[in-house]
Amino acid sequence: MLNPITPGAGRGPLLRWLGWLVIANTLILSLVAARYLDVGDLSAGLVARTFGVTMFLAHFLSVALIPMLPVMLLALLWPQRHVIAPLAWLINVALTCLLLVDTLVFQQYRFHLNGALVSLFFSGASEETFEFSSMMKVQAGLLGLAVAVAHWALAWGVWRYLVARRAPRRIAGFAMTAGCVVLLLGTNVFHAWADATGQGSVTRQTRLLPGYEPLTAKGFLEEQGFDVADSTWGGAEAIDGSVDYPREPLATTAPKDKKNIVFIVIDSWRFDAMNEKVTPNIARFAENNQRFMNHYSGGNATRMGMFSLFYGIPGTYWHSMLQTNTRPVLVSRLLDLGYEFGIFRSAPLSSPEFHRTIFSGMSHLRMESEGHDSPTRDIDANRDFIDYLKQRDPASDKPFFGMVFHDSPHAYDLPEDAPRPFQPSWDSINYLTLDEDTDPTGLHNLYRNSVHFVDRLVGETLDELEAQGLMDDTIVVVTGDHGQEFNDLDQNYWGHNGNFSRYQTKVPMIVHWPGRTEPGKRVERLTSSFDVAPTLLDHVLGVDNAYSATSVGHDLFKSADRLPLVMAKYRGHAAMTGDGFVAFHPFGPVEALDADYRPREGGPSPQVIQSTLDQMQRFRKTD
Repeated sequence: MLNPITPGAGRGPLLRWLGWLVIANTLILSLVAARYLDVGDLSAGLVARTFGVTMFLAHFLSVALIPMLPVMLLALLWPQRHVIAPLAWLINVALTCLLLVDTLVFQQYRFHLNGALVSLFFSGASEETFEFSSMMKVQAGLLGLAVAVAHWALAWGVWRYLVARRAPRRIAGFAMTAGCVVLLLGTNVFHAWADATGQGSVTRQTRLLPGYEPLTAKGFLEEQGFDVADSTWGGAEAIDGSVDYPREPLATTAPKDKKNIVFIVIDSWRFDAMNEKVTPNIARFAENNQRFMNHYSGGNATRMGMFSLFYGIPGTYWHSMLQTNTRPVLVSRLLDLGYEFGIFRSAPLSSPEFHRTIFSGMSHLRMESEGHDSPTRDIDANRDFIDYLKQRDPASDKPFFGMVFHDSPHAYDLPEDAPRPFQPSWDSINYLTLDEDTDPTGLHNLYRNSVHFVDRLVGETLDELEAQGLMDDTIVVVTGDHGQEFNDLDQNYWGHNGNFSRYQTKVPMIVHWPGRTEPGKRVERLTSSFDVAPTLLDHVLGVDNAYSATSVGHDLFKSADRLPLVMAKYRGHAAMTGDGFVAFHPFGPVEALDADYRPREGGPSPQVIQSTLDQMQRFRKTD
């Protein structure tokens, strides 16, 4: 009586029923997902809006189909209606209820349901975060019951449809299957084209849906000789919620002494590659300035490491800042105060899109360096910055912000005639040969030889600053964007962007700050890249707001409770804690790890999860 399928149904009818049930549930899920539009709109324009609508249908077709595939296989092997019907019903009820919960989470937090929220909900601290009144619990129960009844009615209606339309069902089924294939392939191919041609109004919409990862093919198309866009423009507002950055209008006073500021950044420079042997020039510089010995980046890759250095907020906001072309408060304040800019990056400034984030809206940016490899481009960028210093008017009272960003250690490369003091050393790297049994010595020495080469260039820059008499009026920050691992944890991690352990996130930090840093001082307490921007805003640029208005960081020169430290990569993030890490994977549960990135007992702390979510939500408008 309760089974919508009549007795005697065989494999064919059951499979057809499941197929049409997937189509019906696709429409139901798409209608429920329209709730995302309460806080995020589809892009304007016929092309973008058409993609947005088909995106909903294609994504929820996948969501409805994939969990039903095992049921279809079971129906093929064991066509028992008393097993197949309840399973299909339970799956559809669960999918609809989860989607309803996710729309509620997205409306509240501007990000989708994830392992962090699930872990927090089932923790002992859930009542401190989620407040459920008795009436709300009753309403939720009634809603769940309504969903269950509605899906039973849907299952019954689909079966009745098949019984009533016995003759044309095969033709209709083939036509619908072909339409679904076209829908899935068409949306993915179109998205790949839009991504390659910089159609940000199209691609930005994909972050509206949970777990949606459409096709991209920039690299493939570029290899085939097609021109691909360096950047995209996604609109004036982030699809995942308007950014609230800074959190309040800046309260400023005119600084009495506008010091020059220079950032010297070395890509992939890990903490133990700064010493007298690897970097003799920087080591001498450190002896006369202040070195922060326990300093961490805000990410394990260039994009997020530089984002944390300039913005002072977690890299989880990267996509929103990119979509809206929002530059950091640090750069905006420098512009307001009339600073000149000399930005010299070895790799293209558009990869990743720093010209649309960190330096957004600035004209006459130096977009790339000349050269066929990283060392050549490093030499070119360094030479151009030194020329920039030489060409400045010594009598000018206009301050400047300079950045030199070297890339060679990231590429494990150096000129053929450069010294190679670390032996035995590989000549180049072949990633296909790296595994858990690889001896890292040769590769590690190649890396250190590359850093040694860059040290010579940094030494030339520091010497020029000294020769120009600028050191008394210039703050110099020498640091790395992230680290580099050589299977240090015996878990087959190589390079970066793999985990958030100290080998991939702990970086050198040396600061020359006239009147503030103490020569030869070694700071052992924890500091991070999040501290740099707010410290400069406070002590140099006349911003009087509390640090929390512009960052999650603290005064670089003062002790503070900096944990948990939220570190990000392009997809996923982790929180560094006092006893290790809490890893928030894009999909799946939250994972508690020790300092060596191995699972630890006790599970993730609810307080850490709550603090991480707070930092991810702090700079978003939620009303």
